[in-house]
Amino acid sequence: MSVIAEVRFAHEDGALAHTVNQLPDTDVRLIRETSTEPGQTTYFLRVDTDRHETVGTVLEADHTVGRIVSVPDSPDEKLWSIEFAEDAELLNPLVTREGGVVLHARSATTASGRRGWHEYWFLPDREAIHAIWQHARGTDFEFEVLRFRQSEGPLSDRTLTETLTEEQLAALTLAYEEGYFMEPRQTSLEELAELLDLSPSAVGGRLKRGMRVLIEEAFVDHDGDG
Repeated sequence: MSVIAEVRFAHEDGALAHTVNQLPDTDVRLIRETSTEPGQTTYFLRVDTDRHETVGTVLEADHTVGRIVSVPDSPDEKLWSIEFAEDAELLNPLVTREGGVVLHARSATTASGRRGWHEYWFLPDREAIHAIWQHARGTDFEFEVLRFRQSEGPLSDRTLTETLTEEQLAALTLAYEEGYFMEPRQTSLEELAELLDLSPSAVGGRLKRGMRVLIEEAFVDHDGDG
C-alpha cells in the first residue's frame, strides 16, 4: 500500500542546519541532482533572495556542507551545487534506501520554533515511514508526520495517478523501475532519456511535473473543505 507523507523535521546537525537558522526569512529549497551519473550525491540548493554574497558566506560557515559551488542562475533566485559533510544527519538517503522518493523539500519552522525542513515523500508502504520515524527519533531529530495518504495497488493502478498524463506516468514508472530514485542511483537521466527516445531535459521536466501532480492530488483540497 503506497504512501505519500507530509513531514517536518529539524536536527542541529541536519541538512543546512546553520544556513536555515541564519536565514530564517529566506525560502530555501533542496533538489537532488537530476543529470549526474549513478552514485553521485550532489544536490542543488535554490535560494530565493538577492543577498547572494550573504548566502555564500553563510553556506561557507555551515558545518553540514562539505562542498559548495555557485551556479549561474536568474538574478533573484540563486542556485548552488552542494555536497554534504560525511557527519551531516540526513533523512533523504534513508527515504531512497526504503524505496521512496523525496518529492519536495523546503525550509520551514517546526512546531517548537526550530528551523528545519518541510518535505513530501512517496514511499512504498507504511512500514517505510515507520522505519524512518524510528531512525529520526533515535538520532535526536525533531520529527513530525503532518499527514499521509495511502492508496491500494501499484503505481499504475492508483487513483492518485489518474490525473497524470501518460507521458508523466511512463517517465515516473520507468525511473522507479530502473532505480533512478535509489541511493546510490542505479541509472542516470541520460540513460532514461535514451530508453524513452527523448532529450534529458524533456525527461527531467516530465518527472518534475509528475511529482507535482502527486503532491497536489494527495494533499491539496480542491473543494475548499480544509
